Amino acid sequence: MKSFGGKIGLGWTTRFGAAVVLVFGFAMTAPAAPKDLAPEFSLPPGGVLREEVDFWVKVYGKYTSHEGVIHDSKYPTVVYGEYDFAKFHERRSRVVKREKERFKNILLRLHREGGTGWDAESKRVAELFHGIDDPAKFLNAAHYKRIRFQLGQKDRFIEGYRMSGEYLPFMEEIFIKRAMPFELTRLPFVESSFNTRARSKVGASGIWQFMKTTGGDFMMINDAVDERNDPLRATEAAAQLLKINYETLGNWPLAVTAYNHGRSSLLRATNRLGTRDLEEIILRNRVRGFGFASSNFFACLLAALEVERNPEKYFGVPVDRYRTHRFYEVQLPAPIRMKDLVSFMRLKRKEVIVLNPGLTDLAIASKRKIPKGYRLRLPNSGSGTDENLASATRVFLAGFAKIPNLYKY
Repeated sequence: MKSFGGKIGLGWTTRFGAAVVLVFGFAMTAPAAPKDLAPEFSLPPGGVLREEVDFWVKVYGKYTSHEGVIHDSKYPTVVYGEYDFAKFHERRSRVVKREKERFKNILLRLHREGGTGWDAESKRVAELFHGIDDPAKFLNAAHYKRIRFQLGQKDRFIEGYRMSGEYLPFMEEIFIKRAMPFELTRLPFVESSFNTRARSKVGASGIWQFMKTTGGDFMMINDAVDERNDPLRATEAAAQLLKINYETLGNWPLAVTAYNHGRSSLLRATNRLGTRDLEEIILRNRVRGFGFASSNFFACLLAALEVERNPEKYFGVPVDRYRTHRFYEVQLPAPIRMKDLVSFMRLKRKEVIVLNPGLTDLAIASKRKIPKGYRLRLPNSGSGTDENLASATRVFLAGFAKIPNLYKY
């Protein structure tokens, strides 16, 4: 039997009759102790990228989702105001709109008056731009795209930190076995706060926030199964995509940025600008579409790494991760409905649902069959040894073979 994952797991492929069975036995309780970061994932000493990282560290580690800041999108450390919306008796959107307009008027007044007749608030805002050498800095900063609101995410990050314990050890193994940096497994903190049910307004889904078009190149997506919502299948897909990005663009900062912005567009930018240095591209790339989200994406990852590695510093209290799932996987030899699977195999429906988040509501409701070849995850209540996992697999397949074909096809 082939070992899979060294100390964190056992896995192999074997045959029972005509069925190929994938078996993975994991029994971890928490991610490994923090490893040393590779140089490209360490906090930058200074420059634009460091300013972005410092901003996002505060978003993830200081401000909750009841708080936020209005800031300059080009210079994110220029923060005009901090807000605790629990203290307001009106909608957040109304407060933000009013405050944005107020700061716009202050900036325009600073530009017009050129240093004379400033009140205390105007002087405070002007001081935020100290050291920025641009004659039109106040006028440019008054543009609506420059005055930006950011909601805090500390409480969501803490919950993501807890939830990450369920899958993070497996995710690290997926990347490590592909000789890829483990640091990349923290991107779901940025994309979804490790929320397996995360859905975006534009259709991205799961902890890695794959769109259906991109996800379909790497995963099973149909009426019964949407592997974008399965953290392990989506992690395998993300590893493939990031590997392609890296091979195309030549370094991890660009590969990560391409995960958000798109590989082809970023490759054109590197060729046009004659550089593969991300900070240089952030400063010089004026292409439409390479906006705040794209230029800050790698900084968000570095900030997430900083906060995740220092939880007590940023959370203020000890936070435990959820227990890592214990399971083994079996590739289904034939399609079957959920109700028949749990009935004939005497499985606990809730456990099957929890361990298989890639199953759609239609499959869970038995309105669609779980397809042949689906890698079904089942609870591993044993020790996780080769012998016990092989025994559990034999028992499952023997039982599955006894289910009348009427229920399976």
